[in-house]
Amino acid sequence: MESKSKHPFRKKWGQNFLRDPNTITKIINCLQPCTSDNILEIGPGDGALTNQLSKQIDHIHVVEIDPLLVTQLEKNKYPNVTIHQGDILEWDLNQLKGEVKIIGNLPYYISSPILFKMLAWQNWERMVLMFQKELAQRIVSKHGNKSYGRISVMCQVYCDVNIEFMVSKNVFRPKPEVDSAVLTFFPKNNDLPDFSAFSKLVKQAFSQRRKKLKNNLPEAYKLGKIEKWADSRPEEISPDEFIQIYNVIFVG
Repeated sequence: MESKSKHPFRKKWGQNFLRDPNTITKIINCLQPCTSDNILEIGPGDGALTNQLSKQIDHIHVVEIDPLLVTQLEKNKYPNVTIHQGDILEWDLNQLKGEVKIIGNLPYYISSPILFKMLAWQNWERMVLMFQKELAQRIVSKHGNKSYGRISVMCQVYCDVNIEFMVSKNVFRPKPEVDSAVLTFFPKNNDLPDFSAFSKLVKQAFSQRRKKLKNNLPEAYKLGKIEKWADSRPEEISPDEFIQIYNVIFVG
């Protein structure tokens, strides 16, 4: 059913509500929900995805920051939806037990911090998230491209990630300025770098994009640990090579 909220849109929270039933169905199909799945929905808004998911899943947790939308969701009296009011960036994900499937139409202005929090948590089996098209393309970008950056490396080291389909700006109210894209993420289970240390390394490596790695990682260069990549710029270094750099610096 198409959601028909009369909620006043809040620009400060980047609210753009999905209005197309076909798009809603396609997003949920990407999640491949089973009735017993442990589902977390980030930013349910006025319930466009929640309405459909609640008919397919035994239980769903949703986290919504807007108290007016929380009140609206509560009025729907979902028997199998636990509604948490709060900021997902501050919300304790460890309240959820077992592996989780995550779904959400993320607010553009905080989509990157939310994604990094989920990558760091890692206790999930599949994510289906909607992003601004430009950010989605950066996430899947390959090294050597201008759009390749820190978020590309982090996502591709810790996940298998794919763009599933594009979403027109015309299916939202209010209409955003740009199109969106739906991405699926699957965690990689092989031996991966410590997330915190690796994230700091990649952030430092991209701190000055036009500088060579020997300039961005001067201490490692002085210790003779990154000669192989010293004259490369960060956007020229593949995710696998960043793992090698991490291992050289931190593992030895």
